[in-house]
Amino acid sequence: MLYLIGVRHDLQFEPSPSDVYKIVRDKRAIFKAHVLEIIDNLGIQILAEEFSDDAKKLWSARETVLEQIATDKGIEHRFCDPDSIEKKELGIELNPHKETDSDREKRRRVWLCRIGDCKRKRVLFVCGDDHFDSFAEKLSAAGFDVRRGLTLQISKREEFETHGL
Repeated sequence: MLYLIGVRHDLQFEPSPSDVYKIVRDKRAIFKAHVLEIIDNLGIQILAEEFSDDAKKLWSARETVLEQIATDKGIEHRFCDPDSIEKKELGIELNPHKETDSDREKRRRVWLCRIGDCKRKRVLFVCGDDHFDSFAEKLSAAGFDVRRGLTLQISKREEFETHGL
């Protein structure tokens, strides 16, 4: 069984540059509490996420929320996104703002490969909310028992209210 969560990426680690906004801190707290609840309720064995050591450097993050929880709970943790060297080898655009649909699809295939040995385990996977539906479909097609969980986005209205625009 794989439990899938979709989030805005700055919820995956702290502190982030957007922590000055209460909405980010509040949604990260919801995210953490939900992950902890799901681990206990479903007996999660592996925490996996669309993130990499390169992404941690890019975002100036020491560790992700899932890394922290995995350490605290003694659960296996896996980064599933390819690093910059792997992206070059796979022909994936390095600049996330220039990524094409083809690049995103290649990355999702890498994620699937990185958890391919987990079909008989209980996995919690976190990806960007923009990948939630497409990755859920890819997982199901690959034989995973997918449970669609929480998606945490920050709406345009919340952005407007947060930034006082």
